[in-house]
Amino acid sequence: MKHIFVINPVAGKKDSTGVIKEAVSNKFNSEDCVIYVTKKPLDAWRFVRDYAAAHPDESLRFYACGGDGTLNEVVNGAVGFQNAAVGCYPSGSGNDFLKYFGKKKDFLDLDALVDGEIVDIDLLRFSDRYVVNILNIGFDADVVSKMIKYKRLPLVTGKGAYHLGVIVSLLSKMTHKFKITLDGEPFYEGDGLLCAIANGICYGGGYYCAPEAKVDDGKLDICFVRPLSRPRFIRLIKYYKNGTHLATPKVARYILYKKGAEVVIESPEPVNYAIDGEMGASKRIAIKVEPKAMRFIVPKGLKKGANA
Repeated sequence: MKHIFVINPVAGKKDSTGVIKEAVSNKFNSEDCVIYVTKKPLDAWRFVRDYAAAHPDESLRFYACGGDGTLNEVVNGAVGFQNAAVGCYPSGSGNDFLKYFGKKKDFLDLDALVDGEIVDIDLLRFSDRYVVNILNIGFDADVVSKMIKYKRLPLVTGKGAYHLGVIVSLLSKMTHKFKITLDGEPFYEGDGLLCAIANGICYGGGYYCAPEAKVDDGKLDICFVRPLSRPRFIRLIKYYKNGTHLATPKVARYILYKKGAEVVIESPEPVNYAIDGEMGASKRIAIKVEPKAMRFIVPKGLKKGANA
């Protein structure tokens, strides 16, 4: 068995390459492991795909060393290779997908991770790409889009850029027009604030939009938020963050939540979306579940974790 650690040096608040290399070198003999440091966006995707194709007869375990975006790339590279499994040795700022199984520190236990059990998880297919955790569209994606722009400004920190993105988004038009179908049936048509199509349970550094989601049930979860006033939005966002929005009547009245297999979202104008944190914009999004499409490594003792 070969253990391949794919390190994204720009993930998180600082470059963790040195720390990860040291931990891996202390754990493995050089012939049992490979360490690859990515050079640019989508490099992890390319490397994993090419490595798996070149070693078809060897059992491979790839570990995404970064955040949700790095995990997304590694999964997209490994999908379709029956000899490959994917895990995560996290060094990102969010690592939200892992929260379904446990905590970030659980995945940083390298001994437990290497000895972990492989479970089959669903993926969501969007165009030529797979979504591991969540595709979100609307207001929160607008915030991230603005944050990316403001981060380029002199003297603006990452946190400052995010807060600036929130403020500008709140002062701008918050809603978009949506026409949504679920499994071929009408789901919603009209103005809406945001929509999350989920495989995992949370995104955005801990917003539990899909508390009922299961990563192995062959279903996706759609959480749609109707329009609401700015003051009410500010008062109610805490419920959306902690995952109690479905059980809180004053919030649930603005929520449409359902499970299904395929969602189509259409809008007259391009709307911002994020795939596991990576940005895009489109007038039409069609996304469907691919049951048990990926072999995922869960640290020893976490297969039936608190959130699973």
